[in-house]
Amino acid sequence: MDHDNPYLEIGVQPFINCCGTRTIHSGTLILPVVQEAMLAASTRFVNMDELMAGVGRRLAELTGAEWGMITTGAAAALCHATAACVTGGDPEKMLRLPHTAGLENRVVMMADGRFTYDQAIRTVGVEIVEVSPDGLAGALEAGAAMVAFLGSREVERMARFAEMVALARAKNVPVLVDAAAEHLQRPDPYLQAGASMVVYSGGKYLRGPQASGLLLGRKKWVETAWTCAAPHHTLGRSMKVGKEEVMGLLAAVEYWADQRDHAAEQRQWRIDLETIADLVGRVESVTTAITPAQNPRSPVPRLQIRWDAARLGVSGLALRERLLQGRPRIMLDDRGATRGSIFILPFSLQPGEAEIVAQAISRALLAGPEPAPESRPPAVAMSGTWQIEIAFTEAEAAHRWTLAQDGATLRGRHQTLFLAGALSGSVSGDQIELTSQLPYEGTHLAYRFLGTVHGDIADGVVELGSSGQAAPGPLNQREYGTAPWRGKRIK
Repeated sequence: MDHDNPYLEIGVQPFINCCGTRTIHSGTLILPVVQEAMLAASTRFVNMDELMAGVGRRLAELTGAEWGMITTGAAAALCHATAACVTGGDPEKMLRLPHTAGLENRVVMMADGRFTYDQAIRTVGVEIVEVSPDGLAGALEAGAAMVAFLGSREVERMARFAEMVALARAKNVPVLVDAAAEHLQRPDPYLQAGASMVVYSGGKYLRGPQASGLLLGRKKWVETAWTCAAPHHTLGRSMKVGKEEVMGLLAAVEYWADQRDHAAEQRQWRIDLETIADLVGRVESVTTAITPAQNPRSPVPRLQIRWDAARLGVSGLALRERLLQGRPRIMLDDRGATRGSIFILPFSLQPGEAEIVAQAISRALLAGPEPAPESRPPAVAMSGTWQIEIAFTEAEAAHRWTLAQDGATLRGRHQTLFLAGALSGSVSGDQIELTSQLPYEGTHLAYRFLGTVHGDIADGVVELGSSGQAAPGPLNQREYGTAPWRGKRIK
């Protein structure tokens, strides 16, 4: 095997990463000290309880928190922390999870702070109660196992956040903050404001193992969360963290605390973005703008690249696809792509890659217009009620469309087994495209139906995905793959 690039041995082509640290793009590149620590950890045996006790003490010294633990990803940390709050460390309750009948199983969240990853909280079997800041006191009176916040939603209202934490603590209700995508700080702003626990990703800014997370906070709660995690026989057993990940992330935090030159990194990010902006800005109609970091918790700037889409004939998503087809492959973020713009995050760029990226973008913009999609007058009538059958890998689902057609425009309602919401799309000849995004908990279930109509019968393929606060782009909107569908008009 080619140890310089083992992915090529199995037919997988790596890429230059302009998207930051998204999990779907394999997160981050671990630091050399992390590689060394993981290799050293792999050569000896330890007791995992003893290991986490030692790591907890050391994380407390490094971060200023009372205690810490390392998990197999930030989502696992959310799950373990929630289990700790629901069970309080009682083994009888722990073994019942996710069955929480008879337990205090309400978790209070801000209505504007729901997020895609709160499924990790719901995994424990809790009920999410949505409130406004003014409604928190009433929700606490009704009883709660925990109050959970999305950190990025609270950055601009930390004074109000501290007041809400004080309300929870007055009722002895623990507070958990998801700061997975944020950069670790000492002292931690959320713990300083009174939160009980806070979660960070180990595989993003810290550049630890991708499959690692960090839970910091009050010692009693963090130690209880560890009891709810593997190697103990609980709900968290399936989220096992290995000694190698534990020592790897500890090494990353040690490096963050003592040796990492944060200012130098920020200077290099700026240099890389300026390099790209200078070269790409020479293309006709292209303009660029570097947006400074918004706050110390997410201190990475970004570069916005805009162009005249009518003149160059290429959209942001088409540009992204052209760069993925090139060599070397370059990954642009789909979430910020518009008809005539994309943005670049410099965090994951390696030495020398900024110039490669700039040259590739310039070539792709000048490669000529993308073929215009064929548009034909509608040749079919879609108004009415349609029974839709979707054939998944090992299951089938019955959906219903209620449609009204106005020329080439389709609007209506999409009913699934449990959900319902707006459906919209268009007709071109006998071809249809219909999309819906149906809200569920902290995210949306996304459908994009493509197909052909034959009178009262239609068939095609549906793209399946999700669209949430942190992952709203087309990549996530087809993250569950595709499935064939068949429809019949029933009235």
